Amino acid sequence: MAKMFEAEAHLEYKSPDLLDFDPSNPRFAGLMDSRTQDEIQKALLGEPYYASSLVDSLLENGFIDYEPLVVKQCGTRYTVVEGNRRLAAIREIRANPERYKGRKSDLGSIPLLVFPKKPDKQRQNEMRVYLGVRHLLGFREWPSFSKAQFLENESRAAGGLEKVLKEIRMTRDKAKRFLVPYRLLSQAGVKLPQGEDFWMLGEALQRTGIKNYLQLQVDPKTLEIRGYDKKHFGLLLDDLYGRKKTGGERDPATRLVVDTRDLSRLAKVLSAEKATVALRAGKPLEEAEIYVDTREESVMRLSRMTKQIGVLLKKLRLGSKDAEALRLVQAYKELDSAVRVFTSKVS
Repeated sequence: MAKMFEAEAHLEYKSPDLLDFDPSNPRFAGLMDSRTQDEIQKALLGEPYYASSLVDSLLENGFIDYEPLVVKQCGTRYTVVEGNRRLAAIREIRANPERYKGRKSDLGSIPLLVFPKKPDKQRQNEMRVYLGVRHLLGFREWPSFSKAQFLENESRAAGGLEKVLKEIRMTRDKAKRFLVPYRLLSQAGVKLPQGEDFWMLGEALQRTGIKNYLQLQVDPKTLEIRGYDKKHFGLLLDDLYGRKKTGGERDPATRLVVDTRDLSRLAKVLSAEKATVALRAGKPLEEAEIYVDTREESVMRLSRMTKQIGVLLKKLRLGSKDAEALRLVQAYKELDSAVRVFTSKVS
């Protein structure tokens, strides 16, 4: 499908001076809507877009013709639909010729894939499909939040979600992984700080224990949020991203989930009332898990923790002949022996 739309568009070579950034590009997730072209240029060169990282490659290899910028014509100028980071890098080089040495001769005229002039609604529809196919289905990568925003915006247009999914050939289950967390955040009026891992929330909502904890209800057809527990959702965000500090920003040092591997552990804890109470009382995730361990898991945990105590004592003692250290070592040996006897009986 992507090739079909590329065929309808045509290739032209134009000066970068005729190009404008697109403030509403889904990659920007709404952060550029009120910025000037110069402000967007500056923002793109830094975090989290790092267009400056493309400079060396452009100087060494020049502009690769088979990766044209995708644009739409607006009068005598062109708005970049895809390739804003590359345009920022090109502008940086051209604005500072004395600073950058390398291959710059082909940056004065670069290839553009120009969508044909058609009625606005028709062109907008074709570009929507083109972007959806390339970015949501993996031809080129967008951040997860940008994918979610794209799906949300397009599902509000005529034809709704059904039309979007049909056009870009995306399954409802895959769309759900983007839309549900996005719509939850929107309904709750929560905006995660820039740079936060939106996908962590999407992954969390795949766990049954977490969905049940939130009492999350989603319309299976429209993927609209029917209901959820607002208090529990706020606590979940604290678990994933850290508690809010006085200024409103989140403290990552207080989060309970470091990576996606911790999500199954969190879901397990939140599925049991006693474990959840312990967690909300300030107990660490590992301690709260004890309340939902099976007997076999508790036996394994006891053995593991006993071994860890032995390693710690060995490290801290370091050959010490101190009387207290010797008594502690002896107490550990007795504990270790008792644990071995106990676990052999119950295993």
